[in-house]
Amino acid sequence: MKAMLLAAGLGTRLGALGQALPKPLLPICGYPAIRFGLAACVRAGLKEVVVNLHHHGDLIRGALGDGGAMGLEVAYSDEAELLGTGGGLARARHLLGNEAVLVMNAKVVADIDLRSLIAWHQASGADATLVLRDDPAARSWGAICSDEDGRVVGILDARAPRGPRGAVVERMFTGIQIVGPAILDRLRPVFSDSIRDGYIPALRDGADIRAWVLPGYFAEHSTPERYLSGNLALLRAPSLIPHPPGPLTGVHDRADVAPTARIIGPVRIDADAVVEAHATVGPEVVVGSGAVVKSNARISRAVLWPNAQAEGNVEHTVLTASS
Repeated sequence: MKAMLLAAGLGTRLGALGQALPKPLLPICGYPAIRFGLAACVRAGLKEVVVNLHHHGDLIRGALGDGGAMGLEVAYSDEAELLGTGGGLARARHLLGNEAVLVMNAKVVADIDLRSLIAWHQASGADATLVLRDDPAARSWGAICSDEDGRVVGILDARAPRGPRGAVVERMFTGIQIVGPAILDRLRPVFSDSIRDGYIPALRDGADIRAWVLPGYFAEHSTPERYLSGNLALLRAPSLIPHPPGPLTGVHDRADVAPTARIIGPVRIDADAVVEAHATVGPEVVVGSGAVVKSNARISRAVLWPNAQAEGNVEHTVLTASS
């Protein structure tokens, strides 16, 4: 099975952060967000990954290259005009082939066992499997309804022709999915949405769409507040992601930390970061590669992007190199 990571979005809700970097490259505890999804693909034994590009696509291509350093073969689907999830999949179809494909949003960090998901989907014989999670605000996200057999019986306001078996539960769609050829065939390479233009018509026509419930950690980093919260959550509890791309906490042995600086964990201080004399870093701080914490600064609950500089009192914020 091949995988596709959706990486073409504009990131408008991120404001200045989204203008500086595309969502897939937002640093999460020092690693581009897309690296978490790629690491999950590697653990599942997937070798071929397609990444669609639009906003800052050159930066994403430059960061990932051909994927060889990660043990992957990465191909790219360039979108001159943004095509949405449905159009993006259709545009990349020549790279994906005619079999089922695993699809993930490149901004997502989740504790998910893709190998188990793939095996479950293949055993079910379903046309598609949607990964859902419990969320008290599921309806505000656009709820997906499934019954006791794990069959999707409702998407937004659409209902399957076959009635549910037992209790029906509304959950949030994580964007993680396995899409079979019958669903892919419904999509066209124009701006479109995979839910409204693919899944809803298929559901109404009686397609077998299954729900797989994600019990573990999930974060999607689409606003500055969620982005900061996602970093701090992993600093507090790195075990939320059992198999990250690398260490989520600690001081890299190539970081330059002055002897008089005070480090209050949990922190992640990356290679080539500088913490000057009498600075206090922590708790809950990420200092990216090449970032500088100036003398006497006090930094807490903050993320410093690579090459950013922090001075004075900094708290509950994200600093970029241009801040």
